[in-house]
Amino acid sequence: MERVDRPMGELPEFFPASLFPEEKTETAAVQPAGFLRRVVAFLIDFFIIEILYLALAAAGFLGIRYSTGGEGPFFTEGGSLTPWVAPFIAAWFCLFLGYFTFFHASGGQTPAKMLIRIKVVASGGAPLSPFRALIRSFGYFLSSFFFGFGFLMTIFTRKKRALHDLLTRTEVVLA
Repeated sequence: MERVDRPMGELPEFFPASLFPEEKTETAAVQPAGFLRRVVAFLIDFFIIEILYLALAAAGFLGIRYSTGGEGPFFTEGGSLTPWVAPFIAAWFCLFLGYFTFFHASGGQTPAKMLIRIKVVASGGAPLSPFRALIRSFGYFLSSFFFGFGFLMTIFTRKKRALHDLLTRTEVVLA
């Protein structure tokens, strides 16, 4: 079996190169964003998502209460919550994916990334396509497995890339 040498922190490609073509653009030297900047930006974004979700959940719970006349499973004993809670969990996932996909595809910066002054770009420096931004958003869930090891990879890789960055060939740089 032939050994393939890669620089430290580089993983094999999981998606074919044709799926994410690297667009070369003329840019000045970019500096990768560090782990702490990325964590602070993610926590701010997560807080924003949770505020949006709480507003959505409150509207949903009020809608359920008024549509059932106060007799829904939240207000009686012995009722099963599973069919009532599952849509709220699905709504949270859609909100999470939609938030990151929209902002990364339309400029590479979420509100928190704008505040912290970091930006997500494709490996060649080009903006992210909507498909790449969506796959990157799904990659957050992969990065969170095994106690967040996919996020912690940022500390050890040369270009400070997390697992979801490696999967989608993206970089987080100083804006």
